[in-house]
Amino acid sequence: MKILHTGDWHVGKTLRGRSRADEHRAVLGEIAELATSEAVDVVLVAGDLFDSASPSPEAEAIVYEALLQLTESGAQVVVIAGNHDNPRRLMAVEPLFALGRVAVRPLVRSPQEGGVVEIASRSGEQAVIASLPWLSQRDIVKADQLMSDDADSLTDTYRERASRIIASLTSGWGSDSVNVLLGHVTVAGGQLGGGERTAQTIFDYFVDATAFPPDAHYVALGHLHKPQKMPAGAPVHYCGSPLWLDFSDGDEAKVTLIVEASPGAPSQVRAVPVRSGRKLRTLSGTVAELAGLIG
Repeated sequence: MKILHTGDWHVGKTLRGRSRADEHRAVLGEIAELATSEAVDVVLVAGDLFDSASPSPEAEAIVYEALLQLTESGAQVVVIAGNHDNPRRLMAVEPLFALGRVAVRPLVRSPQEGGVVEIASRSGEQAVIASLPWLSQRDIVKADQLMSDDADSLTDTYRERASRIIASLTSGWGSDSVNVLLGHVTVAGGQLGGGERTAQTIFDYFVDATAFPPDAHYVALGHLHKPQKMPAGAPVHYCGSPLWLDFSDGDEAKVTLIVEASPGAPSQVRAVPVRSGRKLRTLSGTVAELAGLIG
């Protein structure tokens, strides 16, 4: 089973009033070409497709065309909502995308109601993908009550509820499948990149790495914009944003992750650089010095 992991596209984001639409088209086209050249079986999009809950028609066109372009590789695509996305808007297009090999999961659902997506690879291996879209403090109470009989306590923390939800979503994993969790969440100890909403990254909005089952072949995360591997009993990775979103990103690499996984074997994860975006740099100096750099 070969998996491509991407996310945190933030289509529609501007930079000091300047559109990034052309960059987004180039970057997402590059990722689609990678899906084809790698002959991946599954593409996982870990939330924050959009930068705004009310995206422009242009931003919607870029995202929807990119998702369909990813399916041209022969892969099936699984998408979850992030904190920047409007789950209601994604719910509106979910039935249409289901016709085109794109499974959209805007909200947390029980395994029986679509919270787990099963996909067969070209070679016949079965992937079982548990979907964990972004959960606000209010949403996580509802999702916990949906999943668990032990969710009535008003004093339970966000991470306690998130751990129960993850346990419920992954309870049906078996030894003969490739077991994957796709989530948009902050893991305690994760490093911030550029452009995250701080209030939804720190404080109570986090889970412990120990919440992820050790029998996971791969945990594909979005929300933190810096690509990183988290210390955990299973392979837990943030793919990071595929283009530089903010000047605070610095010189960090922008990547797409390729995962090769099989039942009963350790997964292999490699990062493929994404080169179509523009690097953002902060320059300082006198007017004459800066003019010299330009000319």
